[in-house]
Amino acid sequence: MIKLLRRKNLSKSKIIHIINSLDTGGAENVLFNLIEDNKNKKPIIICLIKKGFYGKILEKKGYRIFNLNLRKDIFIFSKLFKLIFLLIKFKPKTVHTWMYHSNLLGGIFAKILGTKNIFWSIHHDYEYSNLFMMAEIKLLSILSYFIPNKIIYCSKSSRVNHLSNGFKKNDTILIENGVCISKFKYQKKLRKILRDEFKIKKNCLVLGNISRYHPIKDHNTLLKALFKLKQYNVNFKAILVGKGLVEENIELTNIINKYNLQDNIILYGTCNEVHKIINAFDLTILSSKSECFPITLIESMSCGVPCISTDVGDAKTIIGNSGWTIEKENYLALAYCINNIYNQKYLLKEKSKLAERRVKRFFNLKQTNNKYKKLYPK
Repeated sequence: MIKLLRRKNLSKSKIIHIINSLDTGGAENVLFNLIEDNKNKKPIIICLIKKGFYGKILEKKGYRIFNLNLRKDIFIFSKLFKLIFLLIKFKPKTVHTWMYHSNLLGGIFAKILGTKNIFWSIHHDYEYSNLFMMAEIKLLSILSYFIPNKIIYCSKSSRVNHLSNGFKKNDTILIENGVCISKFKYQKKLRKILRDEFKIKKNCLVLGNISRYHPIKDHNTLLKALFKLKQYNVNFKAILVGKGLVEENIELTNIINKYNLQDNIILYGTCNEVHKIINAFDLTILSSKSECFPITLIESMSCGVPCISTDVGDAKTIIGNSGWTIEKENYLALAYCINNIYNQKYLLKEKSKLAERRVKRFFNLKQTNNKYKKLYPK
């Protein structure tokens, strides 16, 4: 009886997703929403490093999630063997890998074990921070001709940059990220509650930044721009949301103190209900040096919050005429743009409507999920 049950379970395991982790992030968010939208077909998920925020939610809902806890230690080979063992055990017809590490390890083992359909998802804008990562990308560019049936890019800029750096040109698909418009929406009542909680007055311009604390997100340029805003006598509050954006971050608080911004900045830290906090914003600011498809832009726009972003990744395509894009690492341009909006506040209302419409038309989550679902064999 036990053997029969096992066989029955295995026969349902047509798809395995392999991802670095299911913590908060762009690719993780896309995979989570895709799985939730396709509840009848429960895939198996393998996390190379950790289950994270989304992984724990899915596990509670009955999804099978295997965490390899892959680290650079003496146990690395036994954990890689576990990945091989899981692929042999479940015999999936499709293996869908997400992000560089998973594309490399999951792709190689799935190919060796004879998986018919292998899909790579790339959520990077051809970026590398060290020699190891550069070598990994070069290896992936070679393997792209032999392993994946399809390579899925989430942004036009990412596809162009990878193809120009040697990745296979054929069998590529563009599936841009989407947002759940029933969840990310303007809520007047919630806006008032949040502003009251933060003790923000009516005439105060509220700026939001959602990102993790990392050099690539360039919070230094953002803070320099906010310092300039003080010199323009702009009445503002900036709410910084994300991992590491907390008072315990001494490096960050030292910069805030250096620019005398203590009274203007709220360090919110990690937020698992970002759709709520966005409702407190008048403007969302993205100051990154590099991005692929910044999902925080479409989340904000869906809530009716216009965006100012550096011209990175697909930011300009996402925003269109519903907001503003500026040169990266240019704090003066950012400060000038915000000051101009502050002095012409009617722009916020105009851009708000355009932003909502743009998301509904181009970045609706249902459209995104349907494109992914069409990839998988029936």
